[in-house]
Amino acid sequence: MHWEVWQIWIAGGLILLVLEVFVPGFVLACLGLGSFGGAIAAYFELGFEWEITIAGLTGLLAFLFLRPFALKLGFNGNERLSGVEALIGQECTITKAFNPQTGLGRCKIDGDDWRAKLVDREQAKSLAPGSVVWIHRVDSNTLIVSLHPQTTTP
Repeated sequence: MHWEVWQIWIAGGLILLVLEVFVPGFVLACLGLGSFGGAIAAYFELGFEWEITIAGLTGLLAFLFLRPFALKLGFNGNERLSGVEALIGQECTITKAFNPQTGLGRCKIDGDDWRAKLVDREQAKSLAPGSVVWIHRVDSNTLIVSLHPQTTTP
């Protein structure tokens, strides 16, 4: 089987796009798009120098203009917090008043009702159902909450 040069460029671009799945940052995808530019130049038989130039420029343009949008859409490879780690620093709404002696009550976040405990039991008197508290940490199945947002990392 004889491969045309433009087919090789397309195969290289497809390989780079597949490899992007394993490498964060949308860099290989930009290079893959550049390869498609090289394939167009090869199809019109513009010469190897033009193929390289067009592939490079297409990749550079993709890197400069498409990559920022891709990173905003979440293709940056950064891990997102999930589970209870994602709750820290979030607001939750009190569903059951806090007991001033134990500091225990209940609050709702994202549709889930959680057992909650106040960092400072003195705050229990000023909090009623419907009030908003902030999650400082999660201890087993209990949210540790406060009337004020956390100012330092846990």
